[in-house]
Amino acid sequence: MGDLGHSHSFMSSSSELTLLLSSLFGRAYPSRIVFVGVGNRMRGDDGVGPVLIDHLSDHLPNIIDTGVTPEEYTGVIKRLNPSVIIIVDSADFGAKPGSVRMVEAGDISQVRISVHKISLEIIMDYLREETGADVFLLGIQPADISYSLTLSPDVSNAACECASVLISLLKGKV
Repeated sequence: MGDLGHSHSFMSSSSELTLLLSSLFGRAYPSRIVFVGVGNRMRGDDGVGPVLIDHLSDHLPNIIDTGVTPEEYTGVIKRLNPSVIIIVDSADFGAKPGSVRMVEAGDISQVRISVHKISLEIIMDYLREETGADVFLLGIQPADISYSLTLSPDVSNAACECASVLISLLKGKV
C-alpha cells in the first residue's frame, strides 16, 4: 500500500488512527477486510488482540480470534478472499504502553511481537503471497505480559479506542 510507504506509523490519538485507517479502508470493501486477533488472554496485555476482536465481533464481518495459534487459521482467512488483512497483537516497539503502531507485512521484522509457535512475520508474508491482500499488524504496546486475566488500563483504553475508530469507519459500509 503506497500511502503508508512502508513506514511504521505511530498513533498517539484517535484522530491519527482514524486518518491512517480511513486512507486504508477507502479502497477496500468491508466484506473483504479480515481482522485477526492474536494473543494469550491469560498473559495480561498479550491478550489485547483477542480482546479487541471481542469489541468488533458484533459490528463487523470477518472477525477471527486465533488465540496463540494464528497459523491454524490461514485456510479460513484465505477462504474469505480478503483484500486487506489486519492482524491485531501486542507488539513491543519501545513506546508508552497503549501506543498503537500500524506496520506493513514487509516491515514486521523491526517490531518484537509476542511469542507464537510460528513467527508472525512468516504468517503475514504467507497470507500476502497466498491472497494478494495487503497485510498489516495493528500493534499495541503492552505494559505487562505476565500472568493476568485482565489488560492494563492503558492497553485496555487503547483497545477500546481502536475498536471505536474501526467500527465508526466501517459501520456505514458493511
